[in-house]
Amino acid sequence: MTYKDLLFRRQFLITPDRCEELEHWQHKTLGKFHIYAHPDIELNVIDENHEKPKMALIGYMIDPNFPEQTNIDILRSIYNSINSIDGICKYLYDMAGRFVLVIDDPKDTFIFHDACGLRSVFYTQEGKSTYIGSQPLVFKYVMPIKYDERFHIYNESKYKKSNIEHWIPSGCSLFKDIFHLVPNHYLRLSTFEQVRYWPNKELQDEPLEYVAGKVSELLERLMKAGNYRFSLAFSLTAGFDSRTLLSACKAIAPDIYFYTLQYRKLTLLAHDIAIPNKLLGSLGYDHHVIDCRKKTDPSFAQVYALNTPISHNNDWGDIAYGMMVGGYPSDRIAVKGNCSEAGRSYYRTLYETTGNHQPLETPEQIIDLIQRGWYEIPFVCEQIRDWYNQTKPVSEVSGIDILDLFFWEHRMGSWQAQSQLEWDLVQEVYTPFNHRRLLEIMLSTPIKYRRAPEHLLHKEICKTLWPQVLEQPINPPSPVKDWFKNNFERLGLEKVARIIYTGVVSQIG
Repeated sequence: MTYKDLLFRRQFLITPDRCEELEHWQHKTLGKFHIYAHPDIELNVIDENHEKPKMALIGYMIDPNFPEQTNIDILRSIYNSINSIDGICKYLYDMAGRFVLVIDDPKDTFIFHDACGLRSVFYTQEGKSTYIGSQPLVFKYVMPIKYDERFHIYNESKYKKSNIEHWIPSGCSLFKDIFHLVPNHYLRLSTFEQVRYWPNKELQDEPLEYVAGKVSELLERLMKAGNYRFSLAFSLTAGFDSRTLLSACKAIAPDIYFYTLQYRKLTLLAHDIAIPNKLLGSLGYDHHVIDCRKKTDPSFAQVYALNTPISHNNDWGDIAYGMMVGGYPSDRIAVKGNCSEAGRSYYRTLYETTGNHQPLETPEQIIDLIQRGWYEIPFVCEQIRDWYNQTKPVSEVSGIDILDLFFWEHRMGSWQAQSQLEWDLVQEVYTPFNHRRLLEIMLSTPIKYRRAPEHLLHKEICKTLWPQVLEQPINPPSPVKDWFKNNFERLGLEKVARIIYTGVVSQIG
């Protein structure tokens, strides 16, 4: 496979018209639509009874209750047992994976995706035709893409230029008439609207011990189900999320390839490398360090830049290249601990550590908290205001903190989804915490048990499943890093702090 062959790897396009340029991809019809899927992503279609809706599954689903079921088994189960959109919503409550589910009947078509939207869905209309795809650039095969004002405003913004992991909220794109499906919503094509289907009830507070037990049991089943389906490669750092996930791997650890990425200015003495090495050694497992600091081949960089409109070529792209040439086992599915943060009240903790204890009552408070640089990008501010106004009542009725919903639907549904979309060039990912029931259970315990610095829920899960994983520290303090954080980042000089800090670390290491 050449670098050129990697373009749009693991991506898809749904179009009412045939697309000759993608005939080398998988191609199946679903009602009036043609579905094209890259050869490295699974595509399944069921169309057996003209009286029932047709269904397509792009990507993969995992049912922790029936780990032996394949994608086509799960799709057939939905097809045979569910006869309403409400039934689909309930069924997906227990599904893990990274997928797009298309339900098509003569009257309407509906698009669903996984709990945190890690398999991105974008959609647009051109004339009377509707197109759905993995990201906006794939639409170039069937319609002209208009690089309008918002594309240029974003790319010329100080925010983008000063943030190495820049991102935009879910729901929008860099193109005015191309939209993004927000997690916990489905798309109804007849009205061209997103319909929220979760949260759908008031969440009741549950005691820590109950929640820790429920999460532990489900998380262990999710890991066993993933291991049953795939050969796994586990990305371990010094953080809470990967450590908690590791605790669910005790029974399957001998099957797993454990690794840590060495990137940016990380040295072998860095906590994110040294601690996993010590921990895995004490548990009797090998630890592999993949060096992602090599100079990126220009041919790879060119393909990476063309793969999505928001490509982080000078950071995530360098890391992706490092994985490709640095020994990442390409026959394995990467396991990541992301989405767990939605259950540990990350943004609420951040909000209160900045001295804010007032109720969060405006969308501007979210922008102030997350990224003030967004103020120079009008369409981003508009999207956050729209989301806030629609979600505030949902937060109040469900009892779920709106900042937890923002993290779930935007930080995971856009920032993390974008990361996985870009890295589709080199790896497929399984994220066990990307499971609606699991996250709902985590959110049902009071915030005091979920938040930093104690992270009591995560620690309790580890104690329940594999206590030995706590024998090494989790995210121990770094005096040098903390000094830069306190003296630069509080002044809004994040980029300056990062440059100076990484320079100091590189000299030390």
